[in-house]
Parts: sequence; C-alpha cells; structure tokens
Amino acid sequence: MKTPKRLMTVLGVMLLFIVGCVTTSGPPQKIELVVRAVDKAVEVVEPSNEIKRSMTVPNQEGSLSGLSFTCKDEAFIKLFSTLTVGDVSSLWNDICVLDKTTEIRRINIFINSPGGDAFSGLALADQIKRAQGKGFYLSAHASGIVASAAVPVFAVCNERLAAPGTIFMVHEASIWKWPGRETASDIRSQNELMELLRNRYLDTLAQHSKRTFDEWADMERKTTWFSAEQAKSFGLVDKIE
Repeated sequence: MKTPKRLMTVLGVMLLFIVGCVTTSGPPQKIELVVRAVDKAVEVVEPSNEIKRSMTVPNQEGSLSGLSFTCKDEAFIKLFSTLTVGDVSSLWNDICVLDKTTEIRRINIFINSPGGDAFSGLALADQIKRAQGKGFYLSAHASGIVASAAVPVFAVCNERLAAPGTIFMVHEASIWKWPGRETASDIRSQNELMELLRNRYLDTLAQHSKRTFDEWADMERKTTWFSAEQAKSFGLVDKIE
C-alpha cells in the first residue's frame, strides 16, 4: 500500500521538529570582561549578572631570580655549588626587586657551597652589606659545606646559623693558568693581585668573628678544615641548629 505523498511530507516535518527540539540548545552565554589597571596589579572585573568570579594578577616591574622566592613577609635565597658571577648578579637583582616592589626586609640565605671564584665570594659579601645598609636583615643558614670563597659570604650576615654537620674550610687563593710565557712584571702584578684578595678575605673574617687577622692568616696558609662547633668557638657561627 502506498503512503500518500502529502502524508510523507507532514511526517518528515514532524520528525525534524522533534529532533530539533531534542538537540538544539540556546545561544552561547556571552561573557564580558572588564580589565582595569590598578597600580602594580591588573584587576579583572566580570559582570555581576553573569559569572560571579574575580581575580587579581600581580604585575610587578621585576621578578626574583630562579633560586629565590618569598613566603609571607620573608625572602629566601639559595646559594648552591660553586660561586660564580651569576650568583652575584642574581643577588643584586633580588635585593633591587625586594627593595623597590615589596615591604619585605628579612632575607634568609641558604648556603651549601665549596667556594669558587674569589672575586664572586667577596662581591656577594659586598652585596649583603649593601642590603644591610638599606635596612635588610639577613640570616645565613649553612649546611653541608661552606668553604673558601663561601666563608666571607656566610660571615657578613646578621645572623649565622649552621646545621650540626656543616664543615667549614679556609685556604689560600690560587690562579689557574694555561701553559704559556710570563714576564717578571706579569708575576709581580699577579702577586699584587693575590695580596689584595688575601687581605680583603682575611680582613672580612677578622671583622666578623672573634679571631684576629693573623690567626685567620695562619689557618688560611695551611688549608684548615673545621666543624660547626669549632666555627662557633671562633665566633663565626652564632647558633647551631
């Protein structure tokens, strides 16, 4: 039996209407965001009749270096491995950022370093003293090893704390050279440089401990290893914890 053509058309329209009612959804919800700059932050404001959610995105002019972070009202800086000019650059950057963009004035420096570049060690000590001049209070936390160029970095901090097993070491500075020729004036110039480095190194330790310049010089000449307890007796460590 053949279904009339008109009836087929009506049934098709009804089926399309039913399917459409089941699968068709309303138009997508429109969301309008209002972004307002407020001092050093970007505030995102969303309409109250749409989505009740807001957020603030920090927009500081600078950021801390990779091994540094802040937590509440304190900053934390880590000095690992061999000290280089990169550590000096990072510390200088962090002090600038903290000084210009935050109210934080307490810095914790974690030190576990065998030393490294003598110039970098003394420069780090200078940056710490520079921060102290700006009103920062720096606590050094020693663990593992604090040796060679790392010792004056530890020494100049306001508070010096060491883990019980920390090992300290002082020794004479050295120069690494490729094989080649040197004149007598080259050698004299190098001796002058080494003497300047040595005097700055020993003077820094003498100023921030109970031992004299000459006592540190005797220890430095023969490469001296000493424990956290001994460092405390020297006046280099304030507290062992």
